[in-house]
Amino acid sequence: MNRLNIPTLEQISAGLIRVQARQGKLYPYPQDLQLGYDKVVLAFLVGAKPEDAPASVPKFYELCEQPFEKWGVGIDDDIDLSDSLLFLGEPTELTIELAEAFGGSVLNQEQKKIATILLQHCQSHPQGVKIYTKFRRFIVEHPVLSNQEFVEAKGNFGLGVGLSDLLDECYEPVPSCYELQGNFYACPYCHALASINQQGQVIANPNCNRCPPGRRLKRKVKLLGEHLKLKRGIERFWFYPGRAEIRLYQKLVDLGLEVELYPECDRYDLKIKFPDGEVWALDLKDYSKPYLLVRNLGDEPIPSEPSWDVAYIVIPAERKKDRPAYLKELKSRWRWENVKPVFDDAVFALAKKKVGVAKVKLQDPETGVESNTHPTKSKESDTSRKGDTSLTKSKRGEEKSTKRGKSPNQNKGRKT
Repeated sequence: MNRLNIPTLEQISAGLIRVQARQGKLYPYPQDLQLGYDKVVLAFLVGAKPEDAPASVPKFYELCEQPFEKWGVGIDDDIDLSDSLLFLGEPTELTIELAEAFGGSVLNQEQKKIATILLQHCQSHPQGVKIYTKFRRFIVEHPVLSNQEFVEAKGNFGLGVGLSDLLDECYEPVPSCYELQGNFYACPYCHALASINQQGQVIANPNCNRCPPGRRLKRKVKLLGEHLKLKRGIERFWFYPGRAEIRLYQKLVDLGLEVELYPECDRYDLKIKFPDGEVWALDLKDYSKPYLLVRNLGDEPIPSEPSWDVAYIVIPAERKKDRPAYLKELKSRWRWENVKPVFDDAVFALAKKKVGVAKVKLQDPETGVESNTHPTKSKESDTSRKGDTSLTKSKRGEEKSTKRGKSPNQNKGRKT
């Protein structure tokens, strides 16, 4: 059977995103959507089922609401057949990720434009780093705002900060399709706006990884009055991954660690400094499919500055629910030696373990009282902060092995 490959699905997705950017106006057909449709028809012809091919682009657009298992044509093995490209006329999370891999979707361009303006403003401001962090955190914590809250926010970010107009670029009035009997509703888990299905039920947001998309919400938050919601690009690339960033940040701070959120205006997401002076760099990535995460990482997953000793690409643990083999699939495609993939709950456990070890090391061996001085780092450790830590880790491993009376080789293969 002739199969639709990933590049074809990426091209179709890019076209669907363009339709969404035009408020669902299908004609004139976006070129990517037309070319993708032509490839779908060809797949039916090659498969000797021309009569089953969608008769037009509008018919194909309707087909995109259906899971791939109902398309009637082969689909690449990396794609889950239960997934669809549209959900109530809106591009799904998979569609957005596929379009991004295709070369940057309209939604990605939208958030990049806003991010550029924010960075330019903050780089020229004496309190730029602080302002950047405050603005990003506000977006993450406020996916929906009442009109009054929006006015107050514009005042807070306008007075002495100059970011009032940028909030206008991040939010939009809630479309009437989200309204049910005069009310709007939010998801009790992610707090983003909840969708309304054709049966008049409040259903889970398709991008909330806490509950299956389309499931009726038994618990929901009623929103009184008129509201604004985040634009889709900001919601997808700032809000959803940002929830995991803020959650992990707070847990690490509660451990007593020195943690910086969005260091140097978001070079990466979290910078952790441990009592022994070691620095970790964490960058959270929230993709539904491991292969799409790998495709979008680029040659340098985490910038070498601000400098670090250990670096992780961190995935929200919720991804394990829908895809138990997520990390295994990710590691099978991994090609970076100095950066490792890990779930957020696992990296927190590693940090907690290291803090416990550090406290033991800082105790006076006779009195048991903790010392205020930190161990002096080796020269090799200082020079390893550009990202290549293999030499330093090897020396540390040898030192630990010697203390335990073991040979250095016995530590090989241990997971970190």
